[in-house]
Amino acid sequence: MRIKLFASLLIGASAANAFAEQITLTLQEYPPYMGEKLAYKGLLTRVVVAAFEQQKISVKLESVPNNRAIEGVRLGYYEGGFGWAKNPEREKDLVYSDPVLSLRMVFCLQKGRVIEWKKLNDLAPYKIGVTAGNFYSDDFDKLVKSGVLKTDVSNSDVANFKKLGAGYIDVFPIDAEVGPYVMAKNLSAGEQNKLTCQNQAYWNAPLHVVFDRKNPKAERWASQFNAGLRALSESGQLPRLIESTRREINQAN
Repeated sequence: MRIKLFASLLIGASAANAFAEQITLTLQEYPPYMGEKLAYKGLLTRVVVAAFEQQKISVKLESVPNNRAIEGVRLGYYEGGFGWAKNPEREKDLVYSDPVLSLRMVFCLQKGRVIEWKKLNDLAPYKIGVTAGNFYSDDFDKLVKSGVLKTDVSNSDVANFKKLGAGYIDVFPIDAEVGPYVMAKNLSAGEQNKLTCQNQAYWNAPLHVVFDRKNPKAERWASQFNAGLRALSESGQLPRLIESTRREINQAN
């Protein structure tokens, strides 16, 4: 009995010592990259957690609404978050990691409709759906603020796809992998058949882990995460991890 108890204590001590510390990160809904109900909480989530684990840091995930996922970090309610592109306004409050993955931002529209463009300002005649809290590039923001682009704000990507199908908006920007996933999970077959996404990307958006700049550990965490991410990449684990996670998420559809 004493041997079993001693063995249990050793196992418990080993588990406790597996990680040097813990960090709390916000988790938003942006499938297949992030999401509470996805395998490993999403494609990006798995990479972020694995990179921190390389540095003996465990990750506690807090599921929050999308806009709070970054505003909560900026206000110091959470230690960090992930899945965010850089912009000058955010960089005042946040420390950014190296890029983890990149989004490929495209425009979705109704099937059979032809909307050709070479530059973003070519879309000036059209009403563009956007989701509250999401960032669509510096160029996009500048054109919106100057009044060149007209936007219509919704609270979710699903709401924007429904508006697109109903003709309330003309185009909707979203990642080339996220768009089809969101449609397949949330729209009826009839609704999906009305929509398509262009292949032409207007922005390749690097995604980062972000940390509250006011936190004295922020710079160290960013450096440790970057080291963990490099270790995954240099060992060849990173592409295998991404592909196996993508497979599991798609099989669950």
